Amino acid sequence: MSARDSVARMLTLVPWLLERPGASLAEAATAFGTDPATIRRELLHLDFCGLPGLAGGDLFEVELIGDRVVLGMADELTRPLRPTPQEAYRLVLTLDAAVVALGDELPQLRVAVDKVRSVLGIPEQQADVVPDDEDTALLAAARAAVRAERRVRLRYRGRGDAAPATREVDPWALDLVDGHGYLQGFDHEVGERRVFRLDRVLSLEPTDIPVITPAPEQLPPPRYVPSPDDLEVELRFERGARWLLDAIDADRIEDHDDGTTRCVLRTDAPEFIARLVLSGGGDLTVVRPAKLRARVRELAEAALAGYRLDGGAS
Repeated sequence: MSARDSVARMLTLVPWLLERPGASLAEAATAFGTDPATIRRELLHLDFCGLPGLAGGDLFEVELIGDRVVLGMADELTRPLRPTPQEAYRLVLTLDAAVVALGDELPQLRVAVDKVRSVLGIPEQQADVVPDDEDTALLAAARAAVRAERRVRLRYRGRGDAAPATREVDPWALDLVDGHGYLQGFDHEVGERRVFRLDRVLSLEPTDIPVITPAPEQLPPPRYVPSPDDLEVELRFERGARWLLDAIDADRIEDHDDGTTRCVLRTDAPEFIARLVLSGGGDLTVVRPAKLRARVRELAEAALAGYRLDGGAS
């Protein structure tokens, strides 16, 4: 779980609890797809959150009575939102981007966007998303394949791939998560479910072959799920690199008294992790395995050599 996931859940947890006074930890955990221990931990963080000012009378009051949650000093959040012009435009453009990606599958989404525009007084000619023609064509082809239940042939470059590979996929669903489109389906090369991020799809070719592997009844949202064979990595973050925690899905995160943070994760893309470490500018280091630490050093030395060839300082 990343810090971004935790913050997003807490932002949603407050209004959810205000609408359900006395809800239990178990009920909240079920609603947010996590466990009661995580909800309890995040409720403790809410004690230090509140309205601007953050004086004693501005902080939320969180009380646990048995396993029931009582939230106080948060009534301001139940009032209608009054977005600034910048926030209003950002909301409308974000919704428009979702319509571009999923509009054919969710026609009610277009109606919702029109209502939001009407309430905020933003006509379509004043702010609109101009979609990329290639991206739109790829989305349309993927949607058509999902509806027709026909296999697709992808040229795909995953985050750990050295070169693009051709994949035969039975498409199941299209999803939009954090502004990125994903195609879920059965990958015949590996013989199991896979999730393909659309901005890594170089081409998508529909075929006449019908889908032979149906989607499961409960299709989880797109997210990386480590396998037992994935590489276990331990990273050490200085304060200046903590923002990079949002780029990984850690199994364990530990904050230390010296201000550093260590995390353990499993990955099928060690090359991605190596380049992530380089982007930390020295504030992010590999604790283990030694092979990955050596790869980071190799990439750093290659980059320095490139600077020297260009006449840069060593």
